[in-house]
Amino acid sequence: MVIGAHPDDCEKVGGICLKLIALGHKVKFLTATNGCSGHHETMGGAITARRRGETERVSAMTGVEYEMLDNNDGYLVPGLAERGMIIAAIRKWPPDFIFTHRPCDYHPDHRAASVLVQDSSYMARVPNVCPTVPPLRRSPIIAYMPDTFRKPCPFAPTMAFSIDDVYEDKMWMYHQYKSQFYEWLPWVDGMSGEVPESDEERFEWLKRSEWAAPFQSRKPDEWDGILRERYGEKAAGIKHAEAFELCEYGGAASEETLNVMFPF
Repeated sequence: MVIGAHPDDCEKVGGICLKLIALGHKVKFLTATNGCSGHHETMGGAITARRRGETERVSAMTGVEYEMLDNNDGYLVPGLAERGMIIAAIRKWPPDFIFTHRPCDYHPDHRAASVLVQDSSYMARVPNVCPTVPPLRRSPIIAYMPDTFRKPCPFAPTMAFSIDDVYEDKMWMYHQYKSQFYEWLPWVDGMSGEVPESDEERFEWLKRSEWAAPFQSRKPDEWDGILRERYGEKAAGIKHAEAFELCEYGGAASEETLNVMFPF
């Protein structure tokens, strides 16, 4: 299960998820908000409906189950009501492993989503909390998705994986979010004029643009060592990778357990 703040956040570990699906695992993307603020021209319910349609296309392409909670984008807080939503969603799935944001992040919704997952990590097992949904009998392992923020502490990968074999498919997932990657985010960064017109040119631009590098999962230099541990000399040829950092909350995760869960 991947718990992100907004539609398109979960795809940060889309390559890992595609590999898991290929092995027969079920994957769910849960977004803690409805994406209602993510546009400069389309507002409210109209952009929410559009973003829901984008998630449905990703789901149809990949087999990922998608759910959007009805909290407003830009207003997410780690409150009791929101915690109850996350606890209920985790219990109903229920996952063996959860990816989410790190709690140090530029976006308040990302930070709030991370805290909500942390606050739910134990409470999901407490029967008298959210008693209408049966509690978990064991805690899922929790891990953080990668980011580039350095303070108060940088992302420290526990495991990293080549996604070269599914990179194109991951970028097709991002390509479905046209409202974000070809409209809203370029507008925010003052580069709308650089976005190509045709669908085919846009996809090639998204794959190669330095602006889109954080979404492309290019291999950061600081992951080289951990990739070499996994792939040996082949690590030098890896172009695109994804990683995760274990959260200290949630279930215990031995190296043996992680290698069984992620055997690629």
